[in-house]
Amino acid sequence: MSYDKIVKIGVSEFRSFSEFVLTNNKKFTPRVFSEEFGKVQRGFLAGNDRDVFCSEAGNFAEKLAAQNNNDFAGIIYSGLCKLTEFYPPVLEKYALKGYEAAKANGDYVHMMARLNDLRRIYMNKPDKLYDYIQVLYKQEKCLRQLARHYDTAVESFQTVSRKPAKKEDYEQMLGYVQTEIAKLTRKKHPNDAMRKLLSAKEIFEKSGNKPSIKYIDMLLRDIEKSHNFSKK
Repeated sequence: MSYDKIVKIGVSEFRSFSEFVLTNNKKFTPRVFSEEFGKVQRGFLAGNDRDVFCSEAGNFAEKLAAQNNNDFAGIIYSGLCKLTEFYPPVLEKYALKGYEAAKANGDYVHMMARLNDLRRIYMNKPDKLYDYIQVLYKQEKCLRQLARHYDTAVESFQTVSRKPAKKEDYEQMLGYVQTEIAKLTRKKHPNDAMRKLLSAKEIFEKSGNKPSIKYIDMLLRDIEKSHNFSKK
């Protein structure tokens, strides 16, 4: 099946494509599937609204995941996250499912991408602080894998158009995430916060990131002052 020309299609045509893929998905490589799905998406959106497409595509992705085809499901969820970027409640749903698909594949790069989507949703929202911190902890775990086992981790990276970032970039991200966790948890968990800050400082010292080192030193002094005060 090939959609060489972009024509307007509707729900019935989309479902026919979905059923064809679900029955014959072993005949597709991730690249071919991504190309064909992209053509169908553009054709559908040319004649229908985004919400209907997202609903149909979301159902399609769930069926693929049920077949343990998380490569294809992940491709769909990545596309859905782009389409719903400015609709946080919908984006959250697809980002969570995309994260699980990437996790099932051990694909830490795409796990990070979906966690970044969730982080943007929860950031600066007091009622979402717990969710935000949990996302940061998951990012820390992903980034540790990417920084410590880079070659092995990127081998499982499934993509059709982008290359993973450099190891050094993931190390810097790890430092920033650890700093953010420490900043948010330093009052309740000062000792753990200090350990994360010292780990981040080591990363930034290696790269010569002086502004981040200065900021970490400030946070460390604040923790030490508060902790010592609480002991009096």
